[in-house]
Amino acid sequence: MIQKLLLRQRTNYAVTSFFSLLLGLLLLSACNGNKPDISDIALEVPIDRFEQAFFAIDSSNYKKDLEQLQQKYPNFFPLYVEKLVGLLPMSDPVKRYEQQLLQFTTNPDIRALNDSCQQKYPTLKQLENELTTAFKYYKYYFPEKPVPKVVSHVSEFGPAVATFEDKVLAISLDMFLGKDFVFYPSVSLPDYIIARLSPEYIAPTAMKAYVQGLYEFSSKDKRAIDQIAYEGKLMYFLDMVLPDTADELKMGYNQEQLAWCKKNEVQMWEHLSEQELLFSSKQREIDKLVGEAPFTSGMPRSSPGRVGIWIGWQMIRKLMADNPNLSFEELMAMTDGAEVLRKSKYKPK
Repeated sequence: MIQKLLLRQRTNYAVTSFFSLLLGLLLLSACNGNKPDISDIALEVPIDRFEQAFFAIDSSNYKKDLEQLQQKYPNFFPLYVEKLVGLLPMSDPVKRYEQQLLQFTTNPDIRALNDSCQQKYPTLKQLENELTTAFKYYKYYFPEKPVPKVVSHVSEFGPAVATFEDKVLAISLDMFLGKDFVFYPSVSLPDYIIARLSPEYIAPTAMKAYVQGLYEFSSKDKRAIDQIAYEGKLMYFLDMVLPDTADELKMGYNQEQLAWCKKNEVQMWEHLSEQELLFSSKQREIDKLVGEAPFTSGMPRSSPGRVGIWIGWQMIRKLMADNPNLSFEELMAMTDGAEVLRKSKYKPK
């Protein structure tokens, strides 16, 4: 199964009580500000620049070049063709997708977009360092889990980050060309999205997409509190693997938006409680709290969007601080948001 994140798979295994206790203590240590020592973890996370090989295809010999790309990227190539670029399926018996790919690579506008990506990112060394550090923390907490192959590409303003199971983490460079990139408004991207299409948001966006792919949202009742708690768990994962990253970058906010949430935490919680929004099963009401928007409906226009995610994050932070023996796997297994809320005893004052 494929997971995408536009500035947005898997069987849980049993964890023995010993390792649950150990992981819980590790999580508590990290969230108390004592970062774990990852200096002995030997790991490098290179980024394979698919777009450079893809746009170097020889149009006179494109079928052979595409075949070689498919062999080199067995997991990513189908994801790119069918989901990120949206061409005909590779199961097509006459392989019409090959001609579509040729048209894509020779389109002057798309080639210009790739040129912009190469100018913006002549090297991805800084991002490689950030992801290497993040996945070292990941291996510290989850030593048995694999690290995905990281691939960069150009999607013509497709999903910013996409994952395929635990095998591939794909980053669309054309979705991180900076808030002043001239063509973003012309493709109907709103300002509140454009504001975070910059390099400093790549690592948090990528790591959130990865954990979202590993742990899909599951809820029997599908109430707002279930979604809020789930989103808070994803944010708590970012605390674990990106301990030095500013909270506003994890949230996709700026400093003013984060400050607004901190200042108005009590009022936001009172609003959710008084309006009985926490236990609403109406998708429209849930989307108001966690969906993309310039501000959160029902709150002042000075509020940022997605404040339900921020509230859920604070709830999970409190839950984990008060329950140091609770492992992350056990946390993710708690799909009843009401239970999470009750155990967290979250009630800002």
